[in-house]
Amino acid sequence: MKQLAGKPFALLGVHGFDYPPKKLKAVMEKEKLNWRSWSSRDIAVKWSARGTPTYYVIDPKGLIRFKWVGYPGAKSIDTALDELLKETEASTMKAPIKAKAPAKQ
Repeated sequence: MKQLAGKPFALLGVHGFDYPPKKLKAVMEKEKLNWRSWSSRDIAVKWSARGTPTYYVIDPKGLIRFKWVGYPGAKSIDTALDELLKETEASTMKAPIKAKAPAKQ
């Protein structure tokens, strides 16, 4: 995931157990998870996380584009991110370029 730092998406993990932050951090370090994760029943309910963990990919517009209940595996995550990044790049290439108005003197 570090090679995708700065790309226009967010990968989030939501865990339905109320683990203390130290325990969640230890698991994330052990499993080498370098995306934001929360361990909270309240957040799990608000995000409709039906199982734990639940992973979300959020696009540049803030929309949930992919959701997995349970760890989907690196290949599934990579495929989803590749698809989203290609789509995002294609849509930005199609967008008209707006010329700046000349500065008033």
